[in-house]
Amino acid sequence: MKLALFQTFLWCFCSVLVNVSFLLYRRLTNRLVGKLKNLMEMWKAQVVLVHLLLTACLLRIYYQPGPLDQLEPQKTLPEMGVTAAADRLVVFLIEGLNAGTFFSPNLSRTSYMRDIILREGLVGISKTSVPTLTRSAEVALLAGFNEMPLLLSAEKFDSIFNRTLSSKGGTVLKISDLADLRVRLMNAACLRKLQNSTRLVMFVHLEDVGGASPIDTTYLKKLHNAQRNIRDAYELIESSFNDYRTAYLLTSAHGLSILGSHGGGSDEERDTPFFLWGAGINHTTKNASLSFEVASNVTLQLHKLDQIQLAPLMSALIGLPPPVNNLANLPVGYVKVSREYKRVAMHLNALQLLAQAKALIRRHEEGVLNNWLPTTKDLDLQRIAYYQNQMDRLIDMGLRNKAVQTSMLAIKVAQKSLKYYCGYYHIPLVVTTVLALLGWQFFLLLKLSRNSWNCKDKRRGFLTWSTVALGSLGLLLGEVVFLRWASFWTVMCLTVPFVIWILTLAELPLKGGWIFEPLKHLRWIVGPAAGIIVALHCSCPFSLFFIICVNIYNKRAWFNITAKFLAWLALVCLLSGFLWSQRGMQILMTTKYRVILQVISMLVVILRPLLLGENHTWKVWLSNAGILVIGGIGIYFREMGKPVPLYIMAVHWTYLIYALVSIPYGGSSCPLSRLQMIRFNLLTVHALLSDSYTSLFAQALIIEYQMGIEVHEESIIADEDDNVEIRLEGPLYPPRHLEMSYRFALSILLYFYVSMFGTGHWLSSFTYLANTARLFLPDSCSVPMPYLVLIHLLIPSVIILSSLQALSAFGRQEMRSIFYSVMLICNVVVLFFVVFVPHHLNWPSVHPSVITALLAELTVVLLLACDTAVAFFFRGTMNIRPPIPRRSFEETQLKGPTGNTATFTTSQV
Repeated sequence: MKLALFQTFLWCFCSVLVNVSFLLYRRLTNRLVGKLKNLMEMWKAQVVLVHLLLTACLLRIYYQPGPLDQLEPQKTLPEMGVTAAADRLVVFLIEGLNAGTFFSPNLSRTSYMRDIILREGLVGISKTSVPTLTRSAEVALLAGFNEMPLLLSAEKFDSIFNRTLSSKGGTVLKISDLADLRVRLMNAACLRKLQNSTRLVMFVHLEDVGGASPIDTTYLKKLHNAQRNIRDAYELIESSFNDYRTAYLLTSAHGLSILGSHGGGSDEERDTPFFLWGAGINHTTKNASLSFEVASNVTLQLHKLDQIQLAPLMSALIGLPPPVNNLANLPVGYVKVSREYKRVAMHLNALQLLAQAKALIRRHEEGVLNNWLPTTKDLDLQRIAYYQNQMDRLIDMGLRNKAVQTSMLAIKVAQKSLKYYCGYYHIPLVVTTVLALLGWQFFLLLKLSRNSWNCKDKRRGFLTWSTVALGSLGLLLGEVVFLRWASFWTVMCLTVPFVIWILTLAELPLKGGWIFEPLKHLRWIVGPAAGIIVALHCSCPFSLFFIICVNIYNKRAWFNITAKFLAWLALVCLLSGFLWSQRGMQILMTTKYRVILQVISMLVVILRPLLLGENHTWKVWLSNAGILVIGGIGIYFREMGKPVPLYIMAVHWTYLIYALVSIPYGGSSCPLSRLQMIRFNLLTVHALLSDSYTSLFAQALIIEYQMGIEVHEESIIADEDDNVEIRLEGPLYPPRHLEMSYRFALSILLYFYVSMFGTGHWLSSFTYLANTARLFLPDSCSVPMPYLVLIHLLIPSVIILSSLQALSAFGRQEMRSIFYSVMLICNVVVLFFVVFVPHHLNWPSVHPSVITALLAELTVVLLLACDTAVAFFFRGTMNIRPPIPRRSFEETQLKGPTGNTATFTTSQV
């Protein structure tokens, strides 16, 4: 009885506890969702969703789908009756080493590896794919194919590690520190286990070399130390095993640009060195194309290959077949083995590629409508089956050279067929992406016209024959493509234009015109888009474009020249000159100038608000000045080659949270005071995340923007004093509203791209500044680093949008129309590159244009994120300006679009 009562009480208590927890969870969730809705309006969420879908379409056009699953691996070389050339493979992967640095005369002459290179080394340049990221490089090196970055890992696919572990007696040893390797080899039990392995792969990833410019003294010291440690490890391995059955590879995941960044498609980032030596390596080959001087009057030949070719090469050295998803051909001339060994290795390479082609051909033949769709004529299932019979016949006849040639031909045909079937939906994807962009462009024109003319006409809605028919057609196409075993992303990208055009047709008005002032739209969209397209290809036109735009804005100031105007003009010329010659100013990344510029930028952060007379509390001054001093101490540790202490990193993270949270919760309710605090805190954070001149450029750009507004205000006042007719502030007429929306959009885009280019993030490609997080994260912790890079590149745009929020009534109240204009301009840029980029070329060769298209597409998403942050920073502020009177479409028709009352304040312009 007591037990039953206790169970009843326990059940009731748990039930009440669960219900209370559920109610609290629901209430908390509703509050969070409500706050999120306040920060991110619904139209912003819709825009972000559409642009992410368009970005997915662009990525699907240029990136091939993932590799096939459930492929059977080929036999090993010992199973084919051939003894492996090496029992062990040691891979030294250095982070951020480009070929130009490794083969430079100063480094090669003092290299610890010089005598090995002269005696038995095979050296060359391996071309990486893009974007140049570590994980993508590991997939290429270990699995033999280039895949979409950040979404996949080499461990999910068949790799050299998998092949080694699945073989009898195979062992894989992954090490991130050469000291750990020494400890393992000096341990008798561990060494005995490694010696008993029939096949051993040791992968040593040295991550502490990058993080600085390749011309920096700190970087070169790290590289020399890494080479010395590799030489010591090599001698220890040879003395431990003492059988000369070990093959070695020294290479890099990617290179570094002069800024110390990676992720882009420049030659500095894509050209990585490779150095092969040891068992099975052919020291002299005939396909060298370059040479470099390794000692006085001593030169060696440099070879060239793709990074993915190292995967089948390493597999062949230790007697393994290539990984099942490998797409590269074996550079058979690099191995020093018998003819039979080369024949078997090439045969396994051909079988592995033909297996992939066979799986793809079968998948397409099993799909619906196969007889009515095109196929490749180079390879089919019958030819694949004939290859094996042909190889057996040639071996029986003793024609081994002919067998090698047949394998090489089969490899070429298989690679061509794989490229064809992997890009099978390429043309339909291009067509649907163009249609999606055109539909979204038309939708934005409708929305902007309605906002500008304040139109209250009803829309057609979704329940019309046209929308129903279009939706049915999209469902039919998606179902057919799905039944052809296409991937989910392919089906989604092919159906995206139907969804966008349904939204567009539903937005059409029941009566009246669709788009008002079409020629004005065309002029404001095509002109800036053409300027962006030209500027993104070369920094010189971009700097001229910047000068022209800001001088047009302040054209009145030329008639009232003042000292402030001359100072502003000098700053504009200085910024433009830096953009013009940025690529050639490599000296700024050396230690001599880099640290000096960093110190100057920190001083400017404190002196700027002090000289401008900004009113901050003593807590703000103390916290910002204190964190800059602590940041200088952390930089001193880094420059001395020592790790930044954890307590200093903790202080930087604490300040980062404080700087963001104190703006809306600890600042004044006055928008101007809030703007000053945003500038002070965010520029302090930017200085901590910057290196060399980047923070100095961002601060100069913000000062120029602020001075430009003040010069414009002074010129207006001077015109009024000279009795120049200035129309008074009054109602906002639709044509003027449209023009103002495009002007604000152009200014936002202009300063966004100037800040990106000037701070070194996007120089015609995505770049990844590894030195950004040096005060916040240790070198071994790279997961949060992209988020810090994102904060670093968005801070100038957040400050620009904050200035619009605080100083402009139009910018504060008509942000939706401004962003519609931004999207219209960016979409034309994307449409140009989608239509005119030669997509059939090799991926790395079209990388700059692809990245430009992705940059223009993601610009809207990033700016919306900045605007959401601005809304968070300005929460609780007082509206210091009254709403701008608007004229509707009907009122304009009655009273006319012109008059003495339709003017604006300078802060609105």
